[in-house]
Amino acid sequence: MDNNHLSKTIVEAKNLTKTFAIKVATEKGWEKKAVAAVTDVNLTIHAGETLALVGESGCGKTTLGRMLALFYQPSSGQLSIHGNSVTGLKNRQLKPLRQHVQMIFQDPMSSLNPRHTVEGILTEPMKIFPELGGAEAKRQNTPAGRFEKAAKLMDAVGLSKADLAKYPHEFSGGQRQRITIARALVLNPAFIVADEPVSALDVSVQSQILNLMKDLREEFNLTYLFISHDLAVVHHLADRIAVMYLGRIVEIADRNSLFADARHPYTQSLLRSVPTVTPNKSKIGQILQGDPPSPINPPNGCAFHPRCDRATDICREQLPDMQKVSDTHFAACHHHEHRVNTDSLHTMADT
Repeated sequence: MDNNHLSKTIVEAKNLTKTFAIKVATEKGWEKKAVAAVTDVNLTIHAGETLALVGESGCGKTTLGRMLALFYQPSSGQLSIHGNSVTGLKNRQLKPLRQHVQMIFQDPMSSLNPRHTVEGILTEPMKIFPELGGAEAKRQNTPAGRFEKAAKLMDAVGLSKADLAKYPHEFSGGQRQRITIARALVLNPAFIVADEPVSALDVSVQSQILNLMKDLREEFNLTYLFISHDLAVVHHLADRIAVMYLGRIVEIADRNSLFADARHPYTQSLLRSVPTVTPNKSKIGQILQGDPPSPINPPNGCAFHPRCDRATDICREQLPDMQKVSDTHFAACHHHEHRVNTDSLHTMADT
């Protein structure tokens, strides 16, 4: 991707943290505790790029995505969208910014109103933001104008104008996801958070949706945060990849650098776990074992050390800072200089 295209910052997060209050059963009864779902995340997302966020279930990917999509307010830290700080803003102050940030959810059926036709689903945002696009656009925000725009978006996502009269249950899963993508484009956003948008779809349909998202990125000048646990999917779409573990970013790099020279042991384990068509004996016995620690009671030092085969005393005692591997590659590991035999990791990097 052209570096000049990436000169404008769309999203900037500094020390972003989100905690939730929960009740925990103890010997003395129920106690309230604060659980950090996301901790001290620093991210910059540039115009026109796709930043992928990967990690195991429960690591905080969706919580971070919902903060960047303005669903959640951070508990601490700073978040800016288009250079505007959104930290601490009230709902009425956030409303003008919401048109610039949209979200595509994992399950299209549960994110579409079953009582509304597709036309109603696509035209509702235009009714909520009638002033979008200035005076000329406001004059065109009539029932006929809204219908025309909805029809154009249906065409852009590979569906027909006749489908506007149908209800969500009349479509297949892949078609419903195309509708949610069209809905996300209604307000001409610059930034879209896509939370596992293809994980609920058949493999053959996944590739269609991914190719559609790539085409729409170029056509509409979009910027994506693409949340996924599937590294094969991420390799197809992402420009950069951020790896998350227990609420923290542990490695971030451009796609080719991460696949060819991953430095964090967790990232290396994720790459080894990707299934391949040809059996790879070098992977045997190297798949990551064990479960992530509980965020209610995280371990001291590096959160990954209980599962890491190269952990030392410093890993158990001291939280690692993000270390520079190259200009576009950073890893939060005390032993980031330790490189592995990457023969088993090159499969996707070379395709």
